Amino acid sequence: MIEQSQRRVPVPVAAASVILLVAAALSASMMFGSGPSIATELIGVLLLLALAYGLWRGSGRARFWTTVLATASVVYGVVAITKADASGLLQILGAAVIVGLLLVPASSRRWFHDLPAEY
Repeated sequence: MIEQSQRRVPVPVAAASVILLVAAALSASMMFGSGPSIATELIGVLLLLALAYGLWRGSGRARFWTTVLATASVVYGVVAITKADASGLLQILGAAVIVGLLLVPASSRRWFHDLPAEY
């Protein structure tokens, strides 16, 4: 058996990180369109990038804040469902998937709690 020197990122955590990176890219592409201000959008993009990096590194704080912000996004999307368009429904779905990927699979829980992997 070959022993690995580094732990491998579990697939659910990698998927959640990719979803955050896609959200950051979409937000950055719409930054120059209509919106509150470029500075606010830039802060949002940087926050998404920092959370994706933290998840990739196994930071428990990144998992906590990603879960809190994604849950708040789902709640906000459901409350504001009256103006449901494709991007709003995509936001709700993406945030719900992130929460599920970070909290449900055992590999995700082990990744953030630094428990040894079961073989």
